[in-house]
Amino acid sequence: MPHLRPARRLAAAVLAAAALGMASTGATASATVGTTASAGGGFRILDDRIEESSGLALSRAHPHTVWTANDSGDSARIFAVDTRTGKTVGVHSFGAPVVDVEALAVTPQGRVLVADIGDNARSREVVRVFWFDEPALGTTSGGWASWELTYPDGPHDAESIAVDPTTGRVVIVTKSADGGVYALPEKPSRQGVNRLERLADAPATATDAVFLGDGSALAVRTYTQLVLLDPTSWRPLVSALLPLQRQGETIALAPGADQGLLVGSEGSRSPVQQVTVPATPVASPSSAATRAATPAPSASTSGPSAGPITGPGQAPDATPPVNRAQLVAGLGGSVALVLVALLATRLARRAQRR
Repeated sequence: MPHLRPARRLAAAVLAAAALGMASTGATASATVGTTASAGGGFRILDDRIEESSGLALSRAHPHTVWTANDSGDSARIFAVDTRTGKTVGVHSFGAPVVDVEALAVTPQGRVLVADIGDNARSREVVRVFWFDEPALGTTSGGWASWELTYPDGPHDAESIAVDPTTGRVVIVTKSADGGVYALPEKPSRQGVNRLERLADAPATATDAVFLGDGSALAVRTYTQLVLLDPTSWRPLVSALLPLQRQGETIALAPGADQGLLVGSEGSRSPVQQVTVPATPVASPSSAATRAATPAPSASTSGPSAGPITGPGQAPDATPPVNRAQLVAGLGGSVALVLVALLATRLARRAQRR
């Protein structure tokens, strides 16, 4: 759109992104859409070495701390950032041959997963997840282990890795318009290449994902939206518009129980905002029974030589019910977004007449 002024470009981009996100999540009676995730506190990443924060994960060992990593072009290192101040409180180097790190996760056992899964050209036949025990704060270094992974349907670009806290299952969410949720094998091998299993479709342009603390949903973020997926059927439960960010890239649990989610952006001194988790329909009895019957992994921390931490698969669930209150709120949020976009267009037209 070369002839549009900045305000009109912003309005068009917001509307297009919102429409794409709603279409990809299936805006039907089984997926309440259009609510707005209200923003609360947050922080700004102050370390100038963190120029392209492309992964975010809440620490299990250190209170009020998240781990982040730069996009492609950096060495194999992760940064610990204090969520109260935005200051870096640790840098850990692990010496792996990284290509394009795009996501981070911390498992219930205290392992850090560094997902080297970026593939803009969709040309990597094999991608890797590096892992090691969560390090101490300060300047540290250490070894690593890894899993080599391949997709069953050809290479994909991906920026999301998440670990189900109740089952230990590790999933990757791909980014394209035909994105999907893929699961690692129950016992991934460190010797050969592991074949991923496609579980379901995913929201288009997913840039990061995290399971909620109780495992009740997989939260997938796009540039403009937050979508909660049921962890057994993988159907959308609810979606919400996120605060506008320059390039929305990351999502993580916020520190403290029931404190919401953190969403961040790329760029030097980028802001990380805290948002509320939208309410979801009540889980069906079959879903609750299925997850309760799956044993949770051991909570003990083990070294890199220990076995895998993923859990078994889940059975599909029934279509979730409609939450009318959320639907009304969602429609209101969508109308508000349209009004903002129209206002921006009108202001741009007035400026053009001058």
